[in-house]
Amino acid sequence: MKLGLRGRLLISHLLPLLLLIPLVGLALVYLLETRVFIPTLADEMINQGLLVAQLSAGDPEIWSNPGRAQQFVDSLTLQRPTRVALLSPGWLLLATSRPDDRGLVGTAIAPLPGQQIENSPYAWGITPGSSPSGQALEAIIPVKSGGRLVGMVRMYRRLDDIEQGLFGMRLLILAVLLVGLLLTGIVAFLLAESFSNPLRELARKISRIPMEGEAQPLPEEGLDEVKAITHATNQLQIRRQDLEATRQQMLSNLIHEMGRPLGSIRTAVHALQAGAADRPELRASLLRGMAERIDRMGRLLDDLSLSYRSIPPNELSPRPTDLCDWLGVLVPLWEQTAAQNRLHWTAAISPELPVILTDPDRLAQALSNLVSNALKFTPAGGSVSLTAARREKEILFEVRDSGPGIALEDQPHLFTPFYRPARPDWKTPGLGLGLSIARSLVTSLGGEITLASAPGQGSTFSIHLPIHREGS
Repeated sequence: MKLGLRGRLLISHLLPLLLLIPLVGLALVYLLETRVFIPTLADEMINQGLLVAQLSAGDPEIWSNPGRAQQFVDSLTLQRPTRVALLSPGWLLLATSRPDDRGLVGTAIAPLPGQQIENSPYAWGITPGSSPSGQALEAIIPVKSGGRLVGMVRMYRRLDDIEQGLFGMRLLILAVLLVGLLLTGIVAFLLAESFSNPLRELARKISRIPMEGEAQPLPEEGLDEVKAITHATNQLQIRRQDLEATRQQMLSNLIHEMGRPLGSIRTAVHALQAGAADRPELRASLLRGMAERIDRMGRLLDDLSLSYRSIPPNELSPRPTDLCDWLGVLVPLWEQTAAQNRLHWTAAISPELPVILTDPDRLAQALSNLVSNALKFTPAGGSVSLTAARREKEILFEVRDSGPGIALEDQPHLFTPFYRPARPDWKTPGLGLGLSIARSLVTSLGGEITLASAPGQGSTFSIHLPIHREGS
C-alpha cells in the first residue's frame, strides 16, 4: 500500500513516539518505584519504627519476656499493611503483629537488612524471602538501653501488599503517556492537513489550467513550498505560451518559405502546359527555374532535419582542407552579396592558415549561415567583416557586423530552432534555423560558436574550430 504525503507526515511524527513511549514508560516506572515510591515508604516505616523503639526502650521486660513483647505489639496501632515485629539481639523473633508469622516466634529471622546494625541508627532494604509471603520491604531499628543493644524493631511490608499502590501509579503514568500520544497525534494530523490540503488544492487548480491559449497564472500565496511550486507552474505556463507562439510562427514561416518555390513551380508548370514546352529556350529557362526551386526546398528540408540534432560521425566527410584555398572560393560570393545589399565588406584572411582535417562542405554551410545573417540583418550603408586566423591550437573565424545588435534577454534563446527576436522593424523572411543549424554543424565538427553583442553596437559571431591534421 502506497502512502500519501499526509500518511507519511503522520508516520514521521507518530512512529518515533510509538517506539519511544514504551521505553520512556518503563524507565519512568522503574525510576519512580525504585527512587521515589519505595524509598518514601521506607522512610515512613523507619519513622514508625523509631517511634516504636522509643516506646519499647522504657520497658526492659519487653525484650526478656515474649508474652510481654506480644502484648506490647498488640497494643500498637499501625495502619496496614505495615507490620511490626520485635527481634532479640540474636535475630530471634520475639513478637509480631502479623498472625501468619506468629508460628515463627523463637526462630531466627534471616536474611534481613543490616545484620551488623549495632552501630547504625537503622537499615532498610528488600528481602527476597524473609517471610512466608515472599519479598518484603524491611526496616530494622536497633533498641539500646544503657548503651547496650537489647533488641531490634522490625517494620515490614510485603511487596504484594503495596502492589496496588504501584499498579495505580503505573496506570497513571500510562494514562499520561497515552494522552500525550493522542494530543501529539491530533497536532500531527492538523499539521499534515495544513500542508497536504494546500497541495491538493494546488493540484486541482493546475489540472484546470488550459493547455492552449493565453497563460493563466495562479496566485503565488500560502506556504513557501506551495509558492515555489506555483511559481514553477506559472513559469511553465509562460514557457508553454512562448513555445506555442514559436510553433505558430514556425508554421507560418514554413508555409511562407515552402509556398514561394511551390508557387513558382506551379506557374512554370502552367506555362509549360500553355505551350511554353514548344519553345526550347523558354522551356529550358522554366526547367532551370523549377530545378532551382526544388533544390531550395531540398535545402530547406535538410535544414529542418538539422534543427534539433548534431550530425553523427558517419554523416561527415572529413578530408584534408587548405583553408586559404577553401575561403578563396567562398569570400567572392559573400563580397558580391554585400555589394548588392550596399554594404561595406572586408575580409582579413591570415596566409598562415594550415591544412586541417575537416568536412569543408559542412563547415562552409555553418560559416555561410553566420555571414548570411550578418548580410541580411545589417542595414544598407553598414559594414560586415570576416576574419580568419590561427589561435594556438584552434582556428578562429569571426563574423562582425554593424547591425542593430541583439538584446541580452534574447541572446540565451538565439540558437533555439525557430526562435526570432520580436522586433517590429525586422521584415526579413526566414524560419529562424540558421544559427541553430550552424551550432549543430560546428558542434559536430568538434568546435563551438560564441556571441558578443549589445543593442546598437552590432554583433560578432565566432567559430572556434580545433585543428585536426591529416592522420591525427
